[in-house]
Amino acid sequence: MSFILRRISTTKTGKQIVRDQTLPGDTITLGRDAGNTIHIADLAVNPHHATISSADGRTVRVAALEGLGFDFNGRNVDVADIDSAAGAELRFGGHRLTIAREEEKIILLVERIDELSQSSKDVDEAKAFSLAGVMPGKRMAAWAFGLLMLLAFLFGPIWAWYSYRQVNERPDGYHADSAWLSGPLSSAHASLKKDCQSCHVEPFVAVTDKACVGCHTGEHKAMSMAHANAPAAMLLAARHPPGAGEKILAGFAKTFNKPQGRCVECHTEHEGAGPMAATPQKFCADCHDGMQGRLKAARHPTTLADAADFGTSHPEFRPLVRLAPGAKLVRTTLAKGTVDYNGLKFPHDTHLRATGGVARMAASFRGRYDFGKKLECANCHRVEADGVRVKPVEMERDCAMCHSLAFETVGGVTRTLRHGEPDQVVADLTAYYRSTPPSRPLQLGGMQRRRPGAYAEGQVYNIYFNEVAVRPSRAQDAVRAVFSKGGACYECHTILAPKTGNGWRVAAVSQTSRYLQKGWFDHDAHRETACADCHVAAPASKASTDLLVPGLRQCRDCHVGEGGARLVKVETATESPCAMCHEYHSDGGKPWMPKRQRKVNSAAITNKRLWAIGGVSAITGSGARGLYDVTWRTPSLHGARRGG
Repeated sequence: MSFILRRISTTKTGKQIVRDQTLPGDTITLGRDAGNTIHIADLAVNPHHATISSADGRTVRVAALEGLGFDFNGRNVDVADIDSAAGAELRFGGHRLTIAREEEKIILLVERIDELSQSSKDVDEAKAFSLAGVMPGKRMAAWAFGLLMLLAFLFGPIWAWYSYRQVNERPDGYHADSAWLSGPLSSAHASLKKDCQSCHVEPFVAVTDKACVGCHTGEHKAMSMAHANAPAAMLLAARHPPGAGEKILAGFAKTFNKPQGRCVECHTEHEGAGPMAATPQKFCADCHDGMQGRLKAARHPTTLADAADFGTSHPEFRPLVRLAPGAKLVRTTLAKGTVDYNGLKFPHDTHLRATGGVARMAASFRGRYDFGKKLECANCHRVEADGVRVKPVEMERDCAMCHSLAFETVGGVTRTLRHGEPDQVVADLTAYYRSTPPSRPLQLGGMQRRRPGAYAEGQVYNIYFNEVAVRPSRAQDAVRAVFSKGGACYECHTILAPKTGNGWRVAAVSQTSRYLQKGWFDHDAHRETACADCHVAAPASKASTDLLVPGLRQCRDCHVGEGGARLVKVETATESPCAMCHEYHSDGGKPWMPKRQRKVNSAAITNKRLWAIGGVSAITGSGARGLYDVTWRTPSLHGARRGG
């Protein structure tokens, strides 16, 4: 058994259109809610008004659900049992429901009969309950909102900019052009917070390099020498071919007077309080990735290797070394057998052994020089105060406690040879042997037995004066012994034998303070790492000419690319963009470092007021950035003022 829903609608011309719809099931629902089987859009009908059911396929039961009831043959009822063969008419608001029977099917005819009654009209509920009648129209509201936006964010800021154009520092309070700020200034430019015109010289004109170099004169002149001396055609040829999107952006930049190569392309401002954000790696890789091929094609050959990402595409290091004694410093690869002549003789393996004479001597000095059970790298190689480079090894500070240059003790005071002054060493030894007499011969002692006539024969005198005569030649022997094999100087230095017109000479000592001239290494940032973890060849090195600079492989044990890319297994991954080790401006400044390695500034702020929190946050940045550890506290004096 099924119901047939029949709807009759009338067109504007009076033509009736009849539509039938089969409704399966024994029970159907009727109401204003769109989820009902029979949907009647009439405010006089409840959302769920009634149910229509038939148990035997002939008798139809209509039952109201929400109390309003319905009209049945002129009477308002809640329930009605209708014989479908006899038929009946029911009214729900302004609609009429006729029940009839055709063959074995029950017909439900729904039509609207009351067009004049507001309660029975087919009205839109959204329109019936809206405030459209008492509010301005959409067009009027759109125009009013548009004018308000122009006044608040265009005319107001322009007026504020012109009003304070000649003012160095604006007064406190709200200024309309602050609506254009995309974010607070970095800590480096925090002092310019009230002086927008220092950078934004002209309205609607992008910040130019002229505004930057007005203050940053040194940084601009100290631009990377490789770029400053390179022809403009070479720099343009090094850049990768722009894609379709980049060409479109370049066209927009040119249209709005934003030339390429400005300072602000790398040093972006208004990114938040705290240090200025580091230049992204893409800025470097756009040129250095595949640069050799592009420059070669443009007839600008270069010796620079391609580089794109430290973790996956980076050339091997090229340290600065001396390939021969006294030679000039040159950059070379870290190939096997590369040497670095520094003029010293120093076996690292002997000094770093856990056993042996050096270890025993170090243990004996534990209380005096803070040594351990054996010598460590830090006992001789000391990091500078800034924690970046290692100080050159000094004899008096790092070696003299073990390698003594003493040659005489006078009255409990030890005399030592002058280190680093060969001529003075020769002079001191010569003066020592000339100024002191030989030891008293045993024959002049009173206990010596003598034969008669021995005194007259002059044997005692001959012995004594013979010693006096050969005393100066003993000085030469002493000098020769100091500078020869087994001597104090020969043990650590390269000795140059005397030639015509020259005396003994010591080869100059040249300790390279910075091997990687194009990169930056901070020892302080690696203080938790053992020296031998990076300088892996040091414990087995037998000669000071061994180049012990770590290679790319050792660095990649911890450092990966900017996005975490890596070629080797890494235990503690440190994302390392180009700016971590390379500085573009050759001013000796420290490049960017990871956030977790930065020193967090602390600030204790008293007398917390709600209106002051915003101003403090503009300087320290939000707590999520972790730039400052801000502590709010109330001073004890406030309690006294309150009488506490």
